[in-house]
Amino acid sequence: MTRPNILILPYMPTLSHTSRPLEIAKLLRADGCNVLFAGFNTNKSKFSFIEKEGFKCLALFEPDPDTLFTNIRNGKMKFVSALTLDQIVKADINLFKKVAPDLILSDGRFSAMISTQIADIPHVAVVNASSTEYRSIPYIPFFEKIFPLWMREHKNFRQFCDKMNLKIEMAVFDNAMNHFKRLSKKYNLKLPVTATNCLAGKDLTLLADIPEYFPVKNQPDNYHYIGPITWKRSVNTPKPRWWPLPETDKPKIYLTMGTTGENNLFSLIYNYLKKSDFITIITTGSQNDQFKTIPGRIYVEDYIDGEAVLKKSDLVICHGGNGTIYQAIGKVTPIIGIPTIPDQDFNMRRVEALGVGIRIPIKTILKKPDILMDKIQTILTNKDYFKKNLYKLQTSLKKYTGADIAADLIQSYLS
Repeated sequence: MTRPNILILPYMPTLSHTSRPLEIAKLLRADGCNVLFAGFNTNKSKFSFIEKEGFKCLALFEPDPDTLFTNIRNGKMKFVSALTLDQIVKADINLFKKVAPDLILSDGRFSAMISTQIADIPHVAVVNASSTEYRSIPYIPFFEKIFPLWMREHKNFRQFCDKMNLKIEMAVFDNAMNHFKRLSKKYNLKLPVTATNCLAGKDLTLLADIPEYFPVKNQPDNYHYIGPITWKRSVNTPKPRWWPLPETDKPKIYLTMGTTGENNLFSLIYNYLKKSDFITIITTGSQNDQFKTIPGRIYVEDYIDGEAVLKKSDLVICHGGNGTIYQAIGKVTPIIGIPTIPDQDFNMRRVEALGVGIRIPIKTILKKPDILMDKIQTILTNKDYFKKNLYKLQTSLKKYTGADIAADLIQSYLS
């Protein structure tokens, strides 16, 4: 029996979209698959990140991350140009001809559902439930702003408004970002691709969530909850010289802004916390080399085992990324989220709704940095409340094994 060739297409500038398929790749390789990565050819840190795990990584055109995230932060629904989308699709197809994969696994590559249909190659995608057409919670809850009291007090009214809200926001987004519809017609695709479903899989969609955190409605048979997938450091990766942390009664704070954070915000929080009486552990995601370790007060690394740090932390300050949120739930650590893009704001609204953390709008903290201390004290004072809610979600989280379920589903599909 020949070993299947699996080509993985992450959106490499973002750590979560790289680390999730990387964890799946380790298991697929152990099961006898040939696994190859391809992605952003100027992002050397992510190439190294993948190659250290023993995988080859080919250069592949991707949209410029600075332009993409600037568009997203500015609320532009046309987050990528028609020309760029055409280039990405053509880059995919040219790579498929060279590599001849048996299956494509994507995470954050919004051209994959188009290019895999054109090339007639099986396609599996890892995606968050919030980025699918089957999400049951509105992305932009505009009815909540119009009818706040009725939405809170009348369940049936809320359900009706949420349903209408979802229909409207998806229709507006798909029509504004109509490049996908145009390519669907151009290539006569059997499964039409839109801005709303472009991150899903053509054949199999793996939801890296738990339903209690992000529910969906009318879930198709080829959509599967697998639970979150968090990066596990290689056993050969050395621990920081300062680990383990010194024993102290001072509150410990974990600060991580992923790989989509804004440097001015990161610098503001760093300068604020270094004057505090807390112990702060910071991961920069290789975004900034200006932050320095201050022994006994602040410890800085590019990357670290987040779960080990969260286990020792009283709270985490983050950008509202799914990976960090799920790690915090797993270790019952309350969350302060400062979202910088709409996806993260969406995540943090769920965090607040479930009573496991607090959201601080970025405009608020930039104008009034002292609000951070207020929210830290709120969590430290009400830790029992947050932990009670975190334990409920942790119980659900334990039912899912993320990468293991994903690898099993992919192997079953291949066979």
